[in-house]
Amino acid sequence: MKRSPKTKSSIFLRACAGEIMNPPPVWIMRQAGRILKPYQDLKNRVGSIETLFNTPELAAEVTIMPVHMLGVDAAILFADIFTPIAPMGCEFRFQPGPVLSCPIRSRSAVNTLRTINAEEDLPHVDETIRLVRSELPAEIPLIGFAGAPITLATYLTEGSGKRDFTQFLRLLNSEPETTKLLLDKLTEVAISYLKMQIAAGAEAIQLFDTWIGQLSYKQFEDVALPYLQRIFSELTEMQVPTIYYTNNSGHLLPLLPQTGAKVFSLDWRVSITHARQLLGPTCPIQGNLDPYTLFATHDTINQATAELLNETCGTPHIVNLGHGVHPETPIDSVRTMIAAVRGLQKQI
Repeated sequence: MKRSPKTKSSIFLRACAGEIMNPPPVWIMRQAGRILKPYQDLKNRVGSIETLFNTPELAAEVTIMPVHMLGVDAAILFADIFTPIAPMGCEFRFQPGPVLSCPIRSRSAVNTLRTINAEEDLPHVDETIRLVRSELPAEIPLIGFAGAPITLATYLTEGSGKRDFTQFLRLLNSEPETTKLLLDKLTEVAISYLKMQIAAGAEAIQLFDTWIGQLSYKQFEDVALPYLQRIFSELTEMQVPTIYYTNNSGHLLPLLPQTGAKVFSLDWRVSITHARQLLGPTCPIQGNLDPYTLFATHDTINQATAELLNETCGTPHIVNLGHGVHPETPIDSVRTMIAAVRGLQKQI
């Protein structure tokens, strides 16, 4: 992998490349917003999260907030996995998660969706990234991201962020060709969107697959894997680290290396020791502290962090949660976890 000028100074990018860092880098999924009071104040002042997402100056401000307030080792773009869906022709609103005006559950509905040119259809994201890059400290990279095809398809077919995505599984089994067409379109959109982000200045990308755990081993192999391989193959020429986040997916671990991603981000249900045995000793792993641990006492947070660091000691690892940080999480607890990473690892 070609090393960018920032790679040498960024412990996050070095860990993504397979280096063993001491202490390891740390950042937190959903760190941009949620637990930060200045973000809540800004959101209340402008009146909607859509305004924050669609205004480059504001989105850039939120993206950078956790770098200064938490001292994390990477920034992640303040956007939503649904950002490219509206240009595809599917209107939605946040309440607070995405709610579609018309769920996509038929061949005719899928036919109405168009693929996009992200540079032309999402110029505000391009501008946000360029603003962030101009303001980030030299050693802090920016992570771009997108939703994986299966996860976006579950939202689109269900029509909202319900926890039981029966509609996608019904479509998959009753209309496999319609499902294939939907996943084809979502894959092309993800490729265009991620390439645009990298061209604008994102120095790593993460593909979020929050609902992939609903698939069986065979369904993942037959239905999801070809699309993931296409995405990561298309990004190879961009020469940036590629991270694949999977949730509730312990049964899928043996197949993950076939995706072509370079870093695997694991949820808290997965044993990193077991994952390491399956993925290999040199594969960079990200994760996977239970987000609810941050509601415990500071002593418990320190202990849980120490256990994670012991489990990953001597391997390429990026400290993160096993899912996004919960909105009610005390910010002091987040700072305690980050301080534990910085302080405890040196003693191991």
